[in-house]
Amino acid sequence: MMKVLIEVAIAFAIWAILLYIVKKKGGERLVVVGPLIMWKTEKGKKLIDKIARKKIWKRYGDFSIAVTIVAMVLTTWLVARSVYLSFKITRIISPRLMIGLPGINPVIPIGYGIAAIAIAIIFHEFSHGILARVAKIRINSLGLLFLIFPVGAFVEPDEEKLLKEKRIKRARVFSAGPTTNIMIAIISILLLSFVFSPAIAPKEKGVVTIGNIEGIKEWSIITGIDGSDVENTRDFDELAKSFEAGRAYNITFFKDGEIKQKKYVHGIIVAGVVKNSPAYGKIKRGYGIYMINGIKMNNITTFMNFMNTTHENEKINISYYYDGAFGNISIVLANKYNYTHDAKDKDRGFIGISVANLRNMLVDPDYFINLYNPFKTNFFVFVSLPFHGLSPFPKELAALYSYPMQPLFLPLMNFFYWLFWLNFALGTFNALPALPLDGGYVFKDGVSWLIEKLKLKKGEKIVDYIASSVSFMIIIAIFSMILIPNLRALL
Repeated sequence: MMKVLIEVAIAFAIWAILLYIVKKKGGERLVVVGPLIMWKTEKGKKLIDKIARKKIWKRYGDFSIAVTIVAMVLTTWLVARSVYLSFKITRIISPRLMIGLPGINPVIPIGYGIAAIAIAIIFHEFSHGILARVAKIRINSLGLLFLIFPVGAFVEPDEEKLLKEKRIKRARVFSAGPTTNIMIAIISILLLSFVFSPAIAPKEKGVVTIGNIEGIKEWSIITGIDGSDVENTRDFDELAKSFEAGRAYNITFFKDGEIKQKKYVHGIIVAGVVKNSPAYGKIKRGYGIYMINGIKMNNITTFMNFMNTTHENEKINISYYYDGAFGNISIVLANKYNYTHDAKDKDRGFIGISVANLRNMLVDPDYFINLYNPFKTNFFVFVSLPFHGLSPFPKELAALYSYPMQPLFLPLMNFFYWLFWLNFALGTFNALPALPLDGGYVFKDGVSWLIEKLKLKKGEKIVDYIASSVSFMIIIAIFSMILIPNLRALL
């Protein structure tokens, strides 16, 4: 880890020196903009002119306005809802999650991220350039942006002429960028849903573990219980009806390319341990607790009912099973109020574990396949895959499935997912009604049109006031999504 940090530090030190040299001697073609180097060129203008001659672009511009307005409304609603939900979150959230750049945002992989963001920015900027030329607006320059690696492109139209054009022409130019990103995102979704996802199949029939279960590792396929085949969760549910706490069952499962067997003792599964709680250092994730104080733990309800009868400083005896060994632990409970700060929890016993029924830790193999098909799952789940460690597709999970075109299939699937993710993020973010984003200019022109129709006095000042106020509220809302949970976590 230290070696990687040193290499990163050296790379940024070299980059800082390069920025200084370019700033001093770069001339007109190489310009430093913050941490970026902007390379300007005249090349590419003829290509944009040639593409812009197609008659379809005017219609695409009109279509882009409609798409941008819809994206503007939906994204603004999403930001407002996120602010509302932030008041219910009490954990520290890193500000880096708000920055859509690989290497800074911890969930964006550097390789896929650099490739996808470069494509997103190039198509975004070239769309602006093409619609600018359709409107007969001159392009001053175009070029590339570098942050150690090429991270995008830009097209610089004649802003003075752009601002003098009719509102409809300006709207087409500003809307083209976000719409193109959204279109690329939609194409990527269609490829993932109807090409990649259907091509994946589980290597064995059964149910997939989504956590460590008494030594049966996460992402194994359980294929049988006590000699009875398990082909799906329905089969498992039928067999599980006869499970008794403390009784052992032989589990057959597929892991690391082979069929294995382990003993499972029925009880509740420890899914997590609270740091510095009574259980911390004594109980591990994956433990199967089958008895507490002589009471059999058949399910979560039994456990919760028992814990609600306990008090601070009460000693409880726990019987558990893990990875072939039985064990007993005595734990003195803490005051639950000290962890929850909820008045109803005063003097109640607190052990510091989260538990799950075995069934909660099993899914059908198709569950993970369908995650990459938003037509078969929740779209917000599809978008949030990186935050759950499911994109890029984990190697341990991929080992449970067969797919064509090895070894190209998974890298291609991961690439198209990130092409969707970063284009969707760039397109929807730029559609927000906040200056200087594209959506901000479209919104301002829309307000200007409305004020003009209403024939209000001091119309220009009213437009500026509304556009500035909405921009300010959007910016505050975005920062609040990070700030509010962090403040709640500290208080």
